Amino acid sequence: MEWQSMFRYHKWATQKLLDHVESQDASVFHQEAKNSFKSISETYSHILSVDYIWYKRLTGIEKPEWIEFDVSTVSLTKKAFTKLHVEMEQYFLTLSDDDWNQVLKFTNLRGDSFSNRREEMFFTFINHASYHRGQVTSFLRQFDIAGTPIDYIYFSKESQS
Repeated sequence: MEWQSMFRYHKWATQKLLDHVESQDASVFHQEAKNSFKSISETYSHILSVDYIWYKRLTGIEKPEWIEFDVSTVSLTKKAFTKLHVEMEQYFLTLSDDDWNQVLKFTNLRGDSFSNRREEMFFTFINHASYHRGQVTSFLRQFDIAGTPIDYIYFSKESQS
């Protein structure tokens, strides 16, 4: 699957789930429950910061700094994702097939060194966000709120309409 489809899915699923969270009582975004993070807002803070750090790694920065984004409201979180994703997509559009196969070195937050093809790194951050979107759905279920379908197949169906 080419990067464009994967990235369109990533953007769609991020915004669709945030729209669903935003349609609930505002307190749900910061309500605490048992999961990897204390709340939906903390989960999205993590996803956003990790999207940023992978983006910087994909540009060739070996040890990018960790950035915290303002996720005090769902609206601000959506805007931060949109802004970052526009910047990322503009960069990705400049890459050739050879660029996607280029091996880049990076150091993770634990200090471990890696050398991977840009394409593998891209897939890693898409997969990472999918994992955490599943956790957001778990939060919603703990709050007796139904989730919303965000699997790729739903994106594909909606995109064809």
